[in-house]
Amino acid sequence: MDLQLTAEQRMLVESARATLARACSTDDVRAMETDPRGYDPALWSEMARLGWTGMLVPEDAGGSGQTFLEAALLLEEMGRVLLPSPFVPSCVLAPLLLMAVGDRRLLPGIAAGELVATVALVEPGWRDEWGRPTLESNGVLTGTTQFVPFAATADVLLVVAGDSTLVAVERRDGVTCRRQETLGGDHQYEVTFAAARGDVLGSVASMLETARLHAAVGTLAYAVGAAERALEITVDYAKTRVQFGRPIGSFQAVAHRCADMRSDVDAVRYLVYQAAWSLAAGRSSELEVGAAKAYGNEALRRIFMHAHQVHGAIGFSTEHDLQLFTRRAKAIELSWGSAASHRERVARAMGL
Repeated sequence: MDLQLTAEQRMLVESARATLARACSTDDVRAMETDPRGYDPALWSEMARLGWTGMLVPEDAGGSGQTFLEAALLLEEMGRVLLPSPFVPSCVLAPLLLMAVGDRRLLPGIAAGELVATVALVEPGWRDEWGRPTLESNGVLTGTTQFVPFAATADVLLVVAGDSTLVAVERRDGVTCRRQETLGGDHQYEVTFAAARGDVLGSVASMLETARLHAAVGTLAYAVGAAERALEITVDYAKTRVQFGRPIGSFQAVAHRCADMRSDVDAVRYLVYQAAWSLAAGRSSELEVGAAKAYGNEALRRIFMHAHQVHGAIGFSTEHDLQLFTRRAKAIELSWGSAASHRERVARAMGL
């Protein structure tokens, strides 16, 4: 794999970084934790004008037909500012599942940013202890599903029901959303269907695993951006915090923690790039995704442990920005499969 970004990819990264630095501050992130919508509609519209919402939608359906690698690069930049948005469910997972069933009716609206979709795919821990909604023969959904992002404000819910049938359900009578308390402060919902009628789109049984792999890598790319920004905050603090008459960064114990953070951030970044490239190429990507998520989950834990050790007590205060990055990174570590489950994935790919 060529680790150098193309000129177009560099332009995407530079444009995204400039736009998001201007449009999303940590004050905005705090505000969105309690905002009923959970994201800024004006910024979402700007993202649509920039072509971000349609980057994975084919050109003949109103998008730009870019690859998942470009989406991962964009998600990394979103993670740098902790952007709250339904980008992963609406612009990554929804197009993937809709194209899998050959139904493109919703794609133009998604690409234009005029329609926000969310996906009730599977619990983030990759297990189904709570079960899936039941699909009756007449297209009626009953039951409950957990951890559906932005369910209360999405225009359409793509629900994986029963035997992996994809059903499009509008938010109307028969759909109840209850927000769940989350470590990351993101908007996740328990959704209950009481005889809600949906549009049956087809079976996604053969695509579910691929969709989960995309979700794991996409959210991990976001975490890489958050970890990079946490490293910058930590290094700046180590340079300016004076103790015993000198900056604490001049002490080996502090400097080496920052060095370890740098190594881990770079290692996870390139594992994510490799996994995203493999998925974009349509390859069997169990090894690449498993390696990225297994290493990444534990690396995130180390990175933020070092960050808090350098900051001391101030890093845990709600007034400080570091805790915002820590909570979101921890939530991502706990989603889309544990390190142990992804080690099993790597072992299977190795023939063990």
